[in-house]
Amino acid sequence: MTISKKMINAQVMESNSHLFRCPICSSGMMMADKSQLVCADNHSFDLSKSGYINLAPQAHVTKYDKSLFEARKIVMSSGFFNPVLDYITTKIATHTDKLEQAFILDAGCGEGTHLSAILSQLPGNKTGVGIDLAKEGITAAAKVYPGSIWSVADLANCPFQSNRFDVILNILSPANYAEFTRLLKRDGLFIKAVPESGYLKELRAVFYEDEGRKDDTDPVARFAEHYDVVSTERITYVFPLAPGLLAPLIRMTPLTWGASEEKIEEALGMDIQNITIDFTVILGMKKIE
Repeated sequence: MTISKKMINAQVMESNSHLFRCPICSSGMMMADKSQLVCADNHSFDLSKSGYINLAPQAHVTKYDKSLFEARKIVMSSGFFNPVLDYITTKIATHTDKLEQAFILDAGCGEGTHLSAILSQLPGNKTGVGIDLAKEGITAAAKVYPGSIWSVADLANCPFQSNRFDVILNILSPANYAEFTRLLKRDGLFIKAVPESGYLKELRAVFYEDEGRKDDTDPVARFAEHYDVVSTERITYVFPLAPGLLAPLIRMTPLTWGASEEKIEEALGMDIQNITIDFTVILGMKKIE
């Protein structure tokens, strides 16, 4: 008998219920009837039809809708981010090589493409947990990538117990350093990928009138305030856009938010054939007092 994707996800949550912490009262949680997470104070959260759990007590509206995540999946499935993900995967594999089991949290996972690509390349017993405030992204992740834990959750109040994760990923997403420090094991690894000045510069030239503006913040310095920096690696390459990829790329990036239809049509008509990827990947360990 074929097991449904929802049941696969329910079984993963049940076997790893020790990870969870009630987002309302902070007590431990257990899976009941493979259909809901219940805490010691009887706060309960139902497993959705898609197989994810919503552990964000308050509803949040984000700009990340279903069409954006559909576009993102098309772009990511093309190999757009592969060199970055390959680098991250190698670092995780080295860090978790001696562990019998490892728990990996992707904070701001979107539709789950990055986490699933990384997990597919890792040997051994690795449990992936993906969280995002955008319900549409988590819905897509649970449907397409069963076998991991997918949860709508707030980075400011992560619904997990302290010191549970061997690796935390934070790719193109805001960080909550206090929460990540709480969640990470004493010898855990934190990996943050931040865009650099060349990232999508071909699109920036179209959608940003003030091309000369710069972000004065130093992500490595900010990172180092909270973690002992192990290494930084700048990964830059030019990715050839296959026919049909420009439209979903434009749709998925916040660069185009607020742009007029005329400006979007202008970009689509420019026949951009290559796009620049430019990231710094920062690796750090928990500061031990």
